[in-house]
Amino acid sequence: MRRDPSRLTTSEFDLLIVGAGIYGATVAWDATQRGLKVALIDKGDFGSGTSFNNAKTVHGGVRSLQRGHLGEMREYLRERRALSYILPHLVHPLPFLLPTSRRLTRHKLLLGVYFRFNDLLAHDRNDLPDPSKHLPASRVVSREECLRLAPWLDPDGVTGAIEWHDAQFSNSSRAELAFIRTAVRHGLEAANHVQALGLIRQDEGRVAGVMAQSLRPEAPPFPIRARAVLMATGGWTAEALRAWGASAFGRRVPQWSVAMNLVIAGRGGTHAVGGTARGRLFFLAPWRGATIAGTSHDPWTGTADQLVPRREFVDQLLDDVNAAFPRAAVQATDIRLVHRGLLPATEASARRVTLLRESPFIDHGEDGCANLFSLVGVRYTTARHSAERAVDAIVRVLDIVAKPGATATTKLDGGDIERFDTFVAEARRQATPDVPASLIERLVCSYGTAWRDVIATRPHAAGTADAEAPEDSSLRPLGAHCDVTAAEVLYAVREEMAITLADALLRRTEAGTRGHPGQDAVLAAATLMGKELGWTDAQRAREVQSLGRVYDAATIPGI
Repeated sequence: MRRDPSRLTTSEFDLLIVGAGIYGATVAWDATQRGLKVALIDKGDFGSGTSFNNAKTVHGGVRSLQRGHLGEMREYLRERRALSYILPHLVHPLPFLLPTSRRLTRHKLLLGVYFRFNDLLAHDRNDLPDPSKHLPASRVVSREECLRLAPWLDPDGVTGAIEWHDAQFSNSSRAELAFIRTAVRHGLEAANHVQALGLIRQDEGRVAGVMAQSLRPEAPPFPIRARAVLMATGGWTAEALRAWGASAFGRRVPQWSVAMNLVIAGRGGTHAVGGTARGRLFFLAPWRGATIAGTSHDPWTGTADQLVPRREFVDQLLDDVNAAFPRAAVQATDIRLVHRGLLPATEASARRVTLLRESPFIDHGEDGCANLFSLVGVRYTTARHSAERAVDAIVRVLDIVAKPGATATTKLDGGDIERFDTFVAEARRQATPDVPASLIERLVCSYGTAWRDVIATRPHAAGTADAEAPEDSSLRPLGAHCDVTAAEVLYAVREEMAITLADALLRRTEAGTRGHPGQDAVLAAATLMGKELGWTDAQRAREVQSLGRVYDAATIPGI
C-alpha cells in the first residue's frame, strides 16, 4: 500500500467510506469485492479509534443464548467461523472458564445442561477445513482443576467450573489492516490521516462526496467525489452528522457508553476466566504475554474527541477486577495500557447500561441528505456481516448491478493457509542463527504468509557504513524489552502506510500494544522512521512525545 491522497481526486467513486475502523474496513472490502469503485479515508490511522480498544475476543454467542436470542447466537457462530477461516494466522482458539457455585444460577448441574445445549446449537462450529481451528465441546471441570487453572479466584464457595472455547485475535489491528490491504489489491483507494471537512451536495441536496484535507502534512482542502458516502466513524458520527445537517441520527443511537479494558502485566495461565463483581461478569484473559481485564461499561455524555480514561472509571474497573479475582491482587502499577471506546446504547446511566443489539445502518435520505448513510458498530465479531448488509442496501439505493458478495469465504492477505499448525511448523524449520524460530513464529502470528517479506526488509544503504552493515542487523530487537525488529518498522512504513510513530508501534506491529515498549525501542523506531520519511529532529521529538501521551493519558502511575 502506498499513501497518495491525490489519487482520491482523480475520478468519481461509487462509494466513499469515512472512517477506517473494523466497520469501515469490512465495508470497503465487501464493496470492492463486488465491483464497486470505492475510496476509504480516516482522519486518524486505520483502526485507531474504538476498533483498537477491544478485548480481542471473537465471540461465539454464549451470552446471546442466555438471553434467548438464538438468531443472534447463530450470527456470532457464523462470523467466528468465517473469521477463523479468512484470517487463520490472527484468530486462534481460546479456552474460557466460568466458576460454578451452589447458587442456582451458577450451579454446576444447571450450567452443565446449559452449555450442552449451547454445544448442540453450535453443532456446525467446526465446519472448517483446518482442524487446528476446531473448538472442543464444553466440559465440567472439578473444583481442584478450576483452582489450579485460575489460582486468582477466591476458593470459598467454588464447586468447579465450566470450560468452553471461543476464539481470540493475536493482533486485531492487523485484522483491520488485512481487510484494507486485500481491498487495495482489488482496487480500493485508501488513505489514512485524511479528514472529511464537509459534504459536497448537488441539486436537491443530494450528497456527491466530501471536501477533505490531508493532515500529514497539512494541505489545502480537496474534493473527493462519490455517488454515495458512508459514515463509519463510531462515536464521532453524531457530531459530524449534526454539523452536516443530518440531525436525526439520535433517533437510532440515543446514547453512548464508554467500554473499557485494562491491559495489565501478565498473570499467566491458559484460560480466560470469568468472575462476578456488582452483579456483572468480568474476565481476565491471557493475551500475548499480557492479560486483558474487563469489560466495564459507563455512560458517556461528552464528545468522542474528549474520550480519555477518567480516573474514576479506571479505579472502579480496578476495584471490580479485584472483587471478581481477589487473589490476582491487581495494582494500579500493573496497568500497562487502558483500552476505551464508545458503543451505541439504548440506555446509559449510572444505574444501568444497555447496548444496542444490532449495528444501526441509517439512510439519511429522510433527513434531506440523499445518498448519505451511516453504520455504527456494536460488536467487532459481527462487523463483516453488518458490512455485507450495509452494502446490500447501498447497492439497492444506487441501483448498481453488483457481483455477489463472498467475503465470508475469501481468504484475506496473509491468510492463504490451509492448516495453521502445519504452516507454523514448516516455517519454524526455516530458522537460521540470524532468524530464530521464535521470531518466525511471532511474525507468522501477525503477518501470516507475508512473514518472509518482513524478514527480507532492509534499511536503504546510505554510504559505506550502512552498506557494510551486517544483513541481520534489521532483525535485532528494537530494545531490551521489545522483541519487535527494525524490519517490522520499515515494512510498516514502506508497505502499510505507517506515517506516525503510533501507526507503527501501536497498530502495524505489536511493539506498544501491551504497554510502553521502552524508551530505547521508541527512540530506535523514531530514528528508523525519521530516515525513511525525512523527519527533522523536531519532528522526531514530536512523534516520541505524541506516542508517550497514549500511555500518559491513562493516568497510570509509573509511566
